[in-house]
Amino acid sequence: MAYFYIPSMLDSNRTARVLGGLFAAQGVVLIVFWKVLAMIVATATARYANFTGRMAKSFFAQDRALADLLKTGSSFLIPLLILGIIITLLGILMILFPKKTVKILIFLRILRNA
Repeated sequence: MAYFYIPSMLDSNRTARVLGGLFAAQGVVLIVFWKVLAMIVATATARYANFTGRMAKSFFAQDRALADLLKTGSSFLIPLLILGIIITLLGILMILFPKKTVKILIFLRILRNA
């Protein structure tokens, strides 16, 4: 198992805050990705809400496949948002409580005392 060594210029609190910042940034990226996907799904769903969209869906296989893909994509959005919020909150907690974060990471053998 690989360990992350704490360099001598960084203490354990700074390492925990850097890892927390990375977690928080990743969570924010997931939330932005969710927002973009939600806008795409809303725009594409509006295409099939009118008369011509319903006619296209009933007559063309490609439009039926796209409508099925939209149903799958819309069911994927809520778990993506929840995951983004959880990761962001975890990152914020890691930044706020670096000593407890270091203890947990050492217990999980992700960090090692130098």
